[in-house]
Amino acid sequence: MNEKGSRLSIIGSIVAKDLREYRRDRLWTFLTILVLVLMAGLFWVLPDTVEETITIGVTGLEETAARALADDGALDVVPVDTVGDLTAIIDDRLQAWRTPDDSVVVALEPPSGASKVDVTMGISFPPDFFTDPTVASVEVLVSGAVPPEVRTALAGVVREMAHAVAGSPLPVSAPEALFTVLGEDRAGDQVSVREQLRPLFVFLVLLMEMFAMSALIAREIADRTVHAILVTPARISDVLAAKGIAGTVSGFGQAVLLLVAIRSLGPSPLLTAAFVAVGALMVSGTAMIAGSAGKDFVGTLFYGMIFMIPLMIPAFSALFPGTASPWIRALPSYPLIRGLVDVITLEAGWADVAGKLGAVGAWCLALFSAGWIVLKRKVEAT
Repeated sequence: MNEKGSRLSIIGSIVAKDLREYRRDRLWTFLTILVLVLMAGLFWVLPDTVEETITIGVTGLEETAARALADDGALDVVPVDTVGDLTAIIDDRLQAWRTPDDSVVVALEPPSGASKVDVTMGISFPPDFFTDPTVASVEVLVSGAVPPEVRTALAGVVREMAHAVAGSPLPVSAPEALFTVLGEDRAGDQVSVREQLRPLFVFLVLLMEMFAMSALIAREIADRTVHAILVTPARISDVLAAKGIAGTVSGFGQAVLLLVAIRSLGPSPLLTAAFVAVGALMVSGTAMIAGSAGKDFVGTLFYGMIFMIPLMIPAFSALFPGTASPWIRALPSYPLIRGLVDVITLEAGWADVAGKLGAVGAWCLALFSAGWIVLKRKVEAT
């Protein structure tokens, strides 16, 4: 056998040994399975729809006017007979139910085939509003959970309706509003909570692999298993390569298993797999650093948390629309998370995420190299 074949054979043997040791660790095996099951189960119970309309209850509004108010689809107008009923609905003392024939029933129990309408704000128009809106008093009812900006917008709706009914222009000339949307514009195409959390679940699985692999490395260093391996023809470079391969293969396999379970490989499975692979390689590098620094379970857990907390920040920032802060974009996991979001959720292609894939590849190489150096020095020093 040639030198190259011999080295590959030695590395393969060490990788097989590491994977066996990983399976024998009951604690991390249990935690890994638990996380996979919890992530998959939680994914399927999360809501997969997004409500993009604002529901308001109204009293004293003619059917034609109510239809015109909801004509653009942004408002769901629920007609209620009396202001007392509207107040009780918003205060949760009564419920509004929409029947199959699109009529609204106010009652505690749902009529047959009716669906609940969640009304948290309403407008009570007085009888003289349509004859003299300039002097009429309109009562706006809101739940305590309605944010101030929505209350202001609702008051603006009332004012505009008053001017429209009176046939008079606004008291001032309204300037032209030029809207510039910063970041991804998802108006009319909102992403559900389930869709938003897909990349986060994948990254959590990768981080769990980081903890498990760092614990394995720390235990082998403490038990001098690494030194026993070096007595054989294996070199320290073989051990380091095997650790990186074992961590990457294990993390990649678990992440892909989760993606299959939650049906989130996306329209480009190979592209998704590429991001998962470099992500698994990244956490393998951090596992080497944490495993070299920690001497026992508590130690590796502590150092693992030092890496986990900053790496998780971009994952949570992806749940909120808008542009991430510069310091968040500077974190190693940011291009990984954004790439997974673009590929899995927004169905981006290779050309769209080539820059992100290159950035996470560069970070991956840097962290893996750092882990290699730290682990090498730790083994040589003990």
